[in-house]
Amino acid sequence: MKWSSIAAEVRAMILGALIKEQNIAHCAAVCREWQAHIEKQTFHSLTLTVEDVPELKKISPRSLAHIRHIWFCIKLLECHFPDGDSYETEEMMEYNRKTVQVGVESIFGALLKRPIDGDLKLDLSVYSPSDSQHHLKYVRFEPAGFPNISTISQELSRPSGPQPDSCRVGNSPVISIESVDQIFPDISFSDNDHFWARTQVPCVTHLSLRRQTRRRWDPVAVSQLIARLPNLQNVCFETWREWSRWLQHCPDIRLERLFKSLISADLKRVSIFEDLNETYVSPGTAYISASPDAQVIRTANTRVIGALAKASLTLEQFSAAFMVDADRFWDACRPDWTWRRLSSLSLTSRDLVPDASPKRINDLLHSAAQAAKRMPKLQTMEMWNGSPGYASVFRYRSVKARRPSDITWRGSWELTLEVRVVKAWGTISVNDNIQVVNEMIPCSQFIRSHGDVIRVLQLEHPVACSAWILQGAAPSC
Repeated sequence: MKWSSIAAEVRAMILGALIKEQNIAHCAAVCREWQAHIEKQTFHSLTLTVEDVPELKKISPRSLAHIRHIWFCIKLLECHFPDGDSYETEEMMEYNRKTVQVGVESIFGALLKRPIDGDLKLDLSVYSPSDSQHHLKYVRFEPAGFPNISTISQELSRPSGPQPDSCRVGNSPVISIESVDQIFPDISFSDNDHFWARTQVPCVTHLSLRRQTRRRWDPVAVSQLIARLPNLQNVCFETWREWSRWLQHCPDIRLERLFKSLISADLKRVSIFEDLNETYVSPGTAYISASPDAQVIRTANTRVIGALAKASLTLEQFSAAFMVDADRFWDACRPDWTWRRLSSLSLTSRDLVPDASPKRINDLLHSAAQAAKRMPKLQTMEMWNGSPGYASVFRYRSVKARRPSDITWRGSWELTLEVRVVKAWGTISVNDNIQVVNEMIPCSQFIRSHGDVIRVLQLEHPVACSAWILQGAAPSC
């Protein structure tokens, strides 16, 4: 019996079952129809290192067009620190910088011949095989959206046991300053050559720079990456916050430059997540809070907030977690601004805590409603917050199908929405008709991390590519 003689519906069922199996590349030789389906599945998501790039360049443009997701891992030098010295040397940092730049250039060069056909997500990660031997072992090294995928080699395994640069007090690890500092070396590029004047890469539509990278992407380097991706639509940027206000000053200057560059880019979606384990700087703990400049709550830079608010004007979806507080964001917005394309907005607010006055929270929600009136396409707005033991979100959803517009308070404590807040949001909905929903979060004592917060709040807008990784964070957020 010939394959072509089988009914189309049956052929589709057979191929559907086939592509669920593993190691089926050899089956592509059966016929052209099998080849087309198997290639599409085989090339859909690739995990690559710099050493794999020469093989990638050999793939035909037709096969490259099937690629939808690339997790590209750049390996740095191993660090075996002598006793009492947990910092990379200047020579190591320079070598690593060049390694990252060469790695990025290699993957960009390989993607030049990929047709501009469909979306392509580029997930860039930077790691050293020795990272998990020294610092913050709970930070996983795995691709976004694929929690069950195997790591690229055994050198990325996560060893168990106490960290060599920490001790324990009770049940909590005491992290040394050196251990926390080790996540802050910047990933940057040289400004002294023609690297950023080279050919652009039009096939990449999504760029993901996740927090699981044990170093911090320099914001200017991110803007340089974006400048070489002319068809970029979606940016996910997750970074580590400095634990010191003084140390945060320089990154903020560069963040302002990054956000200003987003204004000229024709982006549709931007997600920013700035994380810091608050246990390290909590007053009264034995971590690094002895520093007089350590801060649990980020002191927002006015210029950074202004640049970020202005960048949101041209977006369709925008999420900013912990880098900017919602009330400061509204203050930075000019009264004549209109978000003509924005359909989804997600912000965090430190006002959403159990001991905050209900009036203060209602003031925040009322201010948000005033801004929402200048967002004609708004479908969803969320303001949320959480830490160990509590979580809360205020959510607005516009009318959809037969469901009326609604506002929801979902939290680990009760909050009564004032009449003025309900009326303000009602004026945004169709026929001033809006439902009010109040939901309590059970078992809030099990909330231990930002990942737990995101999970229990059931956020409508994806706020972190690494949300499932964040659930593994220890000892707290």
